[in-house]
Amino acid sequence: MQELRYSANLPSVGLATFFRSPVCEDFSKIDADVAFLGIPYDCGIGFRPGTRFGPREIRSFSVRYSAWGGHKSNGYWDVNQRKRFLNGVSMVDCGDVDITYYDFDINRRKITSSIEKILDRGALPVLIGGDHSVTFPNVCAFSRFGPVDIVHIDAHMDWRDEIGGVKFANASPLRRSKELPFVRNMVQLGIRDVRTSDDQIADAEKAGAKIFTRQDIRERGVNAILAELPSLGNTFVTIDIDGLDPSIAPGTGSPTVDGLLYHEVRALLQGVAKRGHVVGFDLVEVNPFVDVHGQTCLLAATLMLEFLGAIFDGRSRKG
Repeated sequence: MQELRYSANLPSVGLATFFRSPVCEDFSKIDADVAFLGIPYDCGIGFRPGTRFGPREIRSFSVRYSAWGGHKSNGYWDVNQRKRFLNGVSMVDCGDVDITYYDFDINRRKITSSIEKILDRGALPVLIGGDHSVTFPNVCAFSRFGPVDIVHIDAHMDWRDEIGGVKFANASPLRRSKELPFVRNMVQLGIRDVRTSDDQIADAEKAGAKIFTRQDIRERGVNAILAELPSLGNTFVTIDIDGLDPSIAPGTGSPTVDGLLYHEVRALLQGVAKRGHVVGFDLVEVNPFVDVHGQTCLLAATLMLEFLGAIFDGRSRKG
């Protein structure tokens, strides 16, 4: 039996991979339940750049939760639910998409094809941006699961048709995704930005999107919101970190006051995992350049971990 090289497995030693999962950059050799993929792209940002370094920094903070360090696969114990999650769930880190400067078309093809290769191996893709413009090529990879429902957590609707003729910036991915023929229901949670216009709301609702503002969630409660969700089948979830309040997630390029709190987002994601079959998710807009002592990166890693726990718990319940 091979001797374990990092038996103590402290966060300060070894390679920084997502949750210390083994590296598997050859997509054809993926043999795991979950495959992480970084998308270090921030060419779709109009305010504060830096999200291209999001995947790397979230990796660094995720090693604090190193239960999958090559010698443990027993998941984690949730003290609130008095239950173990992710027991026996295997994970690999597939590295990053090889982003090529500012050519969106090339990058879009690379992103979509990389995710398709992960899906070919039967793994759940967990995609870490990068700015929110990467969500459109992310969603494009899931056409095989159509119809696909999208759940979107964000301060912003990301429904602009174009800005100065550009249709694929981080202000447009949800509109572009809803235009795809295999996308069915779309739910937007936590919307609150004062720049949200009446025509965007009207246009999105006309296209079939269901919108719940941050105030809706506060006043009515998470359970009431979950009860109003449309029927969810194969579901892709996109989490913009600025959906959370900047007091707990300051490291983002478009901070917006009065955001969702961590326990609210966790409860929403747990509810979505129970109601739909989550086929993949992304987490975007973490900007380490404006983070405070890694606070946002650690929050992002924790949220990913707990959402994965909910996804695989939901799958075991459904058989």
